[in-house]
This record gives sequence, C-alpha cells and structure tokens, in this order.
Amino acid sequence: MEATARRMDTALGDVLLHFGFPVRHRAGNQFRGIPADWTIVLDEQQTNAVAHATGTSPETIAALTLAHYDGRTLHLSAGGRAVSRHVLWGRGGGSGFCPECLLATGGRWQLSWRLGFSFACTRHRRLLADRCPHCGRVPRQRPRSGRSVPRSELCGNPPTRLTRPFSAGCGTDLTRASTLLLPPGHPVLTAQVRVMEIIDGATAAFGPYRTSPQPASAVLADIRALGIRVLSDLPALCYENRSRLTSQKLTSAPMRSPRTPDRPWNVRGSWPRPEPRTRPSRSPWP
Repeated sequence: MEATARRMDTALGDVLLHFGFPVRHRAGNQFRGIPADWTIVLDEQQTNAVAHATGTSPETIAALTLAHYDGRTLHLSAGGRAVSRHVLWGRGGGSGFCPECLLATGGRWQLSWRLGFSFACTRHRRLLADRCPHCGRVPRQRPRSGRSVPRSELCGNPPTRLTRPFSAGCGTDLTRASTLLLPPGHPVLTAQVRVMEIIDGATAAFGPYRTSPQPASAVLADIRALGIRVLSDLPALCYENRSRLTSQKLTSAPMRSPRTPDRPWNVRGSWPRPEPRTRPSRSPWP
C-alpha cells in the first residue's frame, strides 16, 4: 500500500481510506479490531479490497501478512491482532532490513525481515541491520504517518528533534546503513538458508530429525532453546572476549552517528533502546 501511495504521489492515509481501512486513533485501536500494524493481519473485506485494487488474488494478499506464518514461526494473539513475543522468538513490532535490498527495490520491506529467525540477507551476503544509524531505534515499530506520501527507504520513527515535522519522521536514509558483508559460504548464510527452509516447509527431516520428522514449529523451538542456552552462557565470558566475539563473528563495527556518544553494544548487535522522548501533538493519522 505504501508503494501504491508513492506511485500515485498520494498520502498514505488517503489510500487506506479508499481501500476501506478504518482510521487509526491514538489509543484503543485494539478494541476496534485494528492491529498494531496492517502487515500482521487483514480481515476478509480488506483483503478483497486490496486484491481488487492491485489485480492479485486474495490468497496472494493474505500471504503478504504475518498471519501467513501463524503457528509455524510465530503465534498471533487470541484476537489475531498482535504477535506474541513469548512464543518462538516472536517479534512484537519493528523490522530488520538489508540496506542493499531497500536500495534495489525502491524501499520495499520484506515480510520475512519481521521474523525473529531472520538475521541475514542471503542475496547480498549481509547481516540484517536492526537499528536506524541516526536515531538508534528499530524501524517500523509504529505505522507510517498517513499525512504524507511514504518514502519507505527513510526511517519513519518520530523525529528526535521537535523542530522537525512529526509526519516526516527521523528521515534517515536507511539504504546507507552499514552492515557486515559475509564471504560466500559463510556458516551464518548457510544457517539462514536452512532456517528459512524449515519455516517454508511443513516438516523437517534432516540431521537428528531424519528418522523422526518434526513440524517446523517444533524444530524452531529446539533452535530457540539452543540459542537461549548459548546466550545465557555469554555473561560468563570476560568482557574482552565477548566484545571480540561480537566484532568478529556476529556483526560489523557499531553504526554510530556523529551526534551519538559511544555506548555498549548488546548481544544482538544493536544499540540499547534510548530513553523515551516527548512527542508533539499530531493529527489522528499516525
């Protein structure tokens, strides 16, 4: 929908209204059947409206929402409007991203980047970035403003300076973010390919599961358990070893802004969440 609004040079809110989407309010959206993000789930009417406008099938549109992965790599809440963060490394909001993919596709965000098991781009052999290099916050944590023509390659987090218009967001070009380039055949890339094969398949029958194939959700739960065990053992390492492991094996140099002082780099390769900022008043459109 953002791409459609951009091609038509139209505010995103006008496109959503044309498709019959309800207006998002500042609070209480969950009681109106409005998900935190339209990429989580669409009801039948919304799915049919988008399919008709784009000339695609309703099944194709439904596969472009996180509901497509429900029960395999994430679990939606009882109402189906939110992703549980306590099951299978579900990501409650936000998205990782590959800067080169954003540049090549004109700002298209892949649905798989929102999965907790997505950590590398196998096409460009890069680790996914998960923070804006300027504001230090996770992109796509909140819906795009409906008052402006979307530029999806720019960070849409609320501006860090109150002098900027709220609808403009942070405005940093995410295609210029720095990520680690991995050599061909790197184990991280191999692991990402295998994990996506597990997610896309109904069962896994490799390695220890060869004699007793297991559903994707069970295999991902095993991977999650092993990952938690590894992460829980990291604090036993000295700080120097932990820093060396992060810099050599997991990620590249921190994406620092000239305005941002040095801060500790956490295990997932991201800046710690900054302190909340006061936001200016705005219209009903996010």
